Amino acid sequence: MTYYFGFVPSDKLNDMIDEAERMITSGEQVDYYPYRNDLTQQIARELNENLLVSLIDVIPNPDRQASMRKIVNTIERATETLLNVLLGKDKNEDIMPSFNFLKNETMFIDNEGVRRVGFELPKASADTIIEGFDAVTPDNVDKSQFKIALETMNEEALNHFISKFTETLKLGMIKRKSIPVAKVGIDKGMGMALNKLLPQLPDAGLNRLARFYRPFLIKMAD
Repeated sequence: MTYYFGFVPSDKLNDMIDEAERMITSGEQVDYYPYRNDLTQQIARELNENLLVSLIDVIPNPDRQASMRKIVNTIERATETLLNVLLGKDKNEDIMPSFNFLKNETMFIDNEGVRRVGFELPKASADTIIEGFDAVTPDNVDKSQFKIALETMNEEALNHFISKFTETLKLGMIKRKSIPVAKVGIDKGMGMALNKLLPQLPDAGLNRLARFYRPFLIKMAD
C-alpha cells in the first residue's frame, strides 16, 4: 500500500485547476504567470485552512481558540509574504516546471474518484504518522507518539509545498536564500501551535484531534 497526504480542494480551487489545465493544453497565447501565481496562492490558503484554521473549531476552550488563532494568523501572513516575494512575472517557458509539478506531483485521485491536492508520503513518514494516530484511542493515549506523527505530517507538507515547489521556480540567489529562512519561520509557528495545544488537551480532546487529522492520510492500492 502507498499512503498520500491530501485534502479535497474547494470548488474555487477545482475551477482554477481546470482552467489552468485547459489553457495549457489548448496552447493559448496568453501569459501563464497570473494563473500559476493565483493557483499557488489558493493552494497555500486552502492548505492552511485545512491543517490549521479548521483546527481551531476542534478546540473547545475559547481562550485557547483565541491563542491558536493568533499563531495561525502569523503562519498565514508568513506564507503569503513568502509567495508574494517568490512569484513574479516569469516567461511562459519558465512557468511550465511549476505547472507540471502542481499537476503531476501535487494532485491525485483518491479511492472514491475525488481529486485531492496532496502528494505521496515516503514510507517511513507514513509509518510514523500511522503509528502516532494508532496511539490515540478512547482507552489510551500516547501523547508523545501522537505529537511526533503531527510534526512529521507538517514537515512533509512544508517540504513538498515549499521546498520542492520552489525548486521549480526561476529565482535569483537572494530570493533563493530567503526560502529556507521563511520555511524555518513557518515550521516554528506550526511547532508553537502543537506545543501550545497538545499539553492542554485531555484524552478526549486528543481523540477529537486525531479524528480531525486522519482523513488527510489516504491509503491507495499500488
